Amino acid sequence: MQRNNWATLFKALSSFIILYLLYRNLDLSSKSFIDTWNQIELGWLLIVLPIVVLVLGLKSFRWRSIILSDGYLYPWKSSFVAYLAAYSIGVVTPGRVGEFLKVYSLRREVQDLGTLQAFQTVLVDRLFDMCFLGWFGFSGLLYFLKPFGKLSAGNALLVSLIFVVLGLFLANYILAWVTRNYFRENKLLLFSKDCLNRMTGTGNIHTWIYTALAYAIYFASIHFLMLSLNILIPFIETCFIISLIGLILLLPISVAGFGTREAGLVYLFSLYNLSAETAISFSLLQFATFFVWGGLIGLFFYNLNPISFNELKTDVMKIFRK
Repeated sequence: MQRNNWATLFKALSSFIILYLLYRNLDLSSKSFIDTWNQIELGWLLIVLPIVVLVLGLKSFRWRSIILSDGYLYPWKSSFVAYLAAYSIGVVTPGRVGEFLKVYSLRREVQDLGTLQAFQTVLVDRLFDMCFLGWFGFSGLLYFLKPFGKLSAGNALLVSLIFVVLGLFLANYILAWVTRNYFRENKLLLFSKDCLNRMTGTGNIHTWIYTALAYAIYFASIHFLMLSLNILIPFIETCFIISLIGLILLLPISVAGFGTREAGLVYLFSLYNLSAETAISFSLLQFATFFVWGGLIGLFFYNLNPISFNELKTDVMKIFRK
């Protein structure tokens, strides 16, 4: 069996075990599930559906701004189609195939752009996401776990922002010093240093603004989803919860986050005396709106300009040969 198949099997088994343990250790009630779904307020849910596309559109605009900063022209329509198509493929395929789809789409339209440089624009785009998830996720850890004592939500955000900013600049300084004095020819370190330079430079302030706007709208949509289930959690704390779940989902131990997402939400919602049924119902609703609905929209755009996966695999291999 190929390595990818083993990894997929492991993730499926892991998801099953986590969900089974949740079922065995929680006193779940089918009546509570039914009552929770019966009280969904469709008005809030309908607001969220177009917001999913809006958030992806803003992120595609951010990616395009990174490409333009390299001096390459890439139409907004092309970046939008590629971004949504990649999102769809990323939902239904293991690994990060969707990210490579963006590389291939960009390379196909901007032919004088090298494969490695195209990959770098995609990686930098993802690093902006990681910084915001890290900022709000770390804030959530400080707020909920209280390792340094009780902090208000605002103070938790401020402290974690200082850590994230210092971490970025410190990592950039260390990489610059190491590559200048010891590993001047190490391509991986030079590549990493260039990525961080693009994030810490003053020329990318607009990219941070696009990211902040996209996440503000994304967090608002999550808050609306909670309101659709009559979950009354303060907005900033909603941001903390969903960011912590986002960080948990980075762990490559489940299929599409099943199991890990539910376990995390059950714990975090219990801090507000919300039932496990409510947590799991919200998890399913979030999956349906952002993954299923977003994936279907992305699939529509993918079918407008489908790409051969054999060609995609060939282009991906070029990255690792360099």
